[in-house]
Amino acid sequence: MQALSKRTDGIWEVPYLPIDPSDIGREYEPVVRINSQSGKGGVAFVMDTFYGFKLPKGMHKEFADIIQEIAERQGEVAPEEIFDEFKKNYMDRKEPIHFRKCQITDRELDEGEFATVANVIYTDHGQEKQFEGVGNGPIDAIQRGLEDALGIEIRVLDYSEHALRSGSGAQAASYIHLLNVKTGETTYGVGISSNITRSSIRGIFSAVNRLFY
Repeated sequence: MQALSKRTDGIWEVPYLPIDPSDIGREYEPVVRINSQSGKGGVAFVMDTFYGFKLPKGMHKEFADIIQEIAERQGEVAPEEIFDEFKKNYMDRKEPIHFRKCQITDRELDEGEFATVANVIYTDHGQEKQFEGVGNGPIDAIQRGLEDALGIEIRVLDYSEHALRSGSGAQAASYIHLLNVKTGETTYGVGISSNITRSSIRGIFSAVNRLFY
């Protein structure tokens, strides 16, 4: 450093100079890579920054563990590969219990109280079926209906949602944290739709397929 301070040639030397990739004609996405040392925060950063999915904190480790296995095999994982794995493991987990459509109505109870009724059409290993669930809201009604229809015992531990972009036609992303009561195993499901109720239902079905099939 003493030698540098005595120089008179006007050249500035620095061992590391942070730059914006756009300064050299690059974009962030091709530059970003996740490896086995990146940790759960790196995967969540990619999903938020590049694709607009704000994963709930409880989901960070679950999804990061999936990417970790890939990183250990191939060294690095690009953002598009991370998103492909997200779709495969969550958004596209639609079988063998496949949600088709649902009608949500209110049923009046005593003294002006109401219950939510969900009439759901779905396929079970390709065979079309139907169930009715009654609860204190759409998610609770779907949970109860699935328990009766499939002979399972589940609990919704957490639910969150957000818009993927602004505007009246924006897609909503719903995240469902589901518990298999008998085994204690938990997982997340993800649903996407322009209808917030439908996206949450898809999230429940995604989680059921991950937990039981």
